[in-house]
Parts: sequence; structure tokens; C-alpha cells
Amino acid sequence: MRIGMVSTSRTGCTYVRRYICNRYNLLDSGSWLKHNSYDDIELQDWIGWPHILKVLIHYIPPKDRKGVLCDFDKIWLWRGDTVRQFLSHVTRLRTNVNHVYDDTDIPKIGDNTLVAHRSEFDRFMKRQKEFWDLYYELGFPKNDPLIKFEDFIDNPKRVCKMLEDWFYMEFSCGPELNDQALPKRIDIDYSTKYTNYEEVVEWFNE
Repeated sequence: MRIGMVSTSRTGCTYVRRYICNRYNLLDSGSWLKHNSYDDIELQDWIGWPHILKVLIHYIPPKDRKGVLCDFDKIWLWRGDTVRQFLSHVTRLRTNVNHVYDDTDIPKIGDNTLVAHRSEFDRFMKRQKEFWDLYYELGFPKNDPLIKFEDFIDNPKRVCKMLEDWFYMEFSCGPELNDQALPKRIDIDYSTKYTNYEEVVEWFNE
């Protein structure tokens, strides 16, 4: 059994995916698809275990996306606060810190030390559009689960109940696995870290 969690970067995908995997004894494939072709997935030693596949849309070449996404059930994950999502993405690029599991891993960022570039914003928005185009073409007609990250954080049990109703059989057959660590959620005041924070906000209002 395979469920793909489809999203763009910095939507909280790792947190949500691991929470669900821990709750239902599903295997988390991590970022396998980032470094491998989907054509090789059947060769993996974990392929026989019920698992969730992390699918950031830019992991898949555009010409292959529909074919790959039609090969498994999907959960679509998005984030309502796109300003924070974008600046989280840029901060990751600047600090090389992808996830924080310990307080010592929290990046030390001085005030007014970061700048976001318009080219990064344009690339970010292109991927956002590609995500929603794919959802409305492939996910919406099938009434696939669409999860807003902020809703999951507010009430993960309610969201999981919805997923249980959708994936009842799949969520009942997982192997016994060790819990996987959830990344810490850190609250960075981007308005004090980015010299052009107000400009970034204006980009989103164009």
C-alpha cells in the first residue's frame, strides 16, 4: 500500500507525514523520491510495507508528473500562510538547516541579516501554481483529502479521523515500527530577520 503526500516545500510535510506514520504504523519513505526515479521504487527493500511517499512536485520531471501521481492514492498538503512558507524556504537555503530536532539545532539568525530575492519568489510561486493545477486536475475530481497545515496543527486528531474514513483499510494494516522523531516547530519572527520583509509581503499582494 502506498499513499503519496503531495505538497510543495516548507508546508510542514515532514511533521504531518511522520505524525501520521507514527499513529498508524506506516513506513515513512522520507525524501527517497528526491534522489531517485519513481521507475525504481519497486526495487526498494521497503516496498512491501505500507508507506507514505513524500512527493514534493519538483521532485518529478514535469512530463512525468501525471503518470506518477496517478499510480497511488494521494493526500494533498498545503499551507495557508504562504509568506511564512516562502521565508521558511529561503531561510533553509541561507542556513542549510532543513529541520530542527533539538534546541541546539535552531539556527542563530541576527536581525536584518537576510534578504529574499525576487527570482526566488517567482520560482516559489511557479511551484505553487503547479501544485494547485495538479490538484484541480487530479485530486479535486476524486475528492482526494486536502489538508491545510494550520488545520492539522490546530487539531491533528480531527484530521486523522478524516483520513481514517478515507483510507480505512490502508490505515489498519501497518507493521509495528519504531516511532520516528517529529521535527520541532520553531517560531521565527521573519519581520525582524529580513531587511526586505515588507517588500516580500508586497510581492504576495501584487
